[in-house]
Amino acid sequence: MPPASILVVGSVNMDMVMRVQRLPRPGETLMANGFMTAHGGKGANQAVAAARLGARVSFAGAVGDDAFGALQREGLAREGIHLDHLRTDPSLPTGVAQILAAESGENMIVLAPGANHGLWAKDVEALRSIIASVDAVITQLEIPVETVAAVLQIARECGTFSVLDVGSTVAVPESLIAAADLVSPNETEAESLTGITVDSIESAREAALRLREMGARHVVMKLGAQGCFYTGEEEILVPAFAIDAVDTTASGDAFTAALVLAWGKASAVNALRFANAAGALAATVPGAQPSMPTLESVRAFLLARDCAEAASIGG
Repeated sequence: MPPASILVVGSVNMDMVMRVQRLPRPGETLMANGFMTAHGGKGANQAVAAARLGARVSFAGAVGDDAFGALQREGLAREGIHLDHLRTDPSLPTGVAQILAAESGENMIVLAPGANHGLWAKDVEALRSIIASVDAVITQLEIPVETVAAVLQIARECGTFSVLDVGSTVAVPESLIAAADLVSPNETEAESLTGITVDSIESAREAALRLREMGARHVVMKLGAQGCFYTGEEEILVPAFAIDAVDTTASGDAFTAALVLAWGKASAVNALRFANAAGALAATVPGAQPSMPTLESVRAFLLARDCAEAASIGG
């Protein structure tokens, strides 16, 4: 099976991660147990994850003309990602994310988007030929909504499978949900989109069905320790794998990249298992891009859990 070709259009951030015993309450000052910087941004994370899982990956986004931007460009290039459409914006800094990672595996994230918000809808037309040539396009809402809408519109015109990994709680029109072939929010993002509080499997199903009513063809809800729920041609709940979580930052990005690679190459349940395995492995390693798993590690993880069919995805 030839490797998938994927275009990721999205964000690039330098993550500044503080490890804390627990997440702080409002107004509280905590002493961190450690600090690290790591390459991040949902778009860049997904591009790295897809490349490590064996895909041919191109990335479109924007960084600032600064040290963080140069580091991001070098890091993506080391992963073998094509960067013809990663531009440098001289007027804006590279995006930055401040992440608090608790010992429980929970996290809190504050973004300063910088150059990510300098990627405009007018820039997307230059991507038409590559969108037409790839197997799938992934985008997220850490770049302007209008830019995401333009990407999804061109993908629809070109007949290219498109995935919206929500990745933010910004307000979006229903037309954006309908423009994507597959929409994948987590619980918080689903609540922002639908107004439904997702705190159980039943409420996750309710939110997923609401997104279907809004026009989404396929919906995959990321439910953390509960696994994932799919509704589209059928309904499937796939439980999460039991792990000792270290840092859940970017676990959802690993999940999405794996899901896109597996989609259409196996049954839906095995594609979801493959994605769950990638997300689980990412949660066992600190940092965003440093935690993105390889195809070999995902296969070994699945084989150790008697999921041979899911482990065969990727060739």
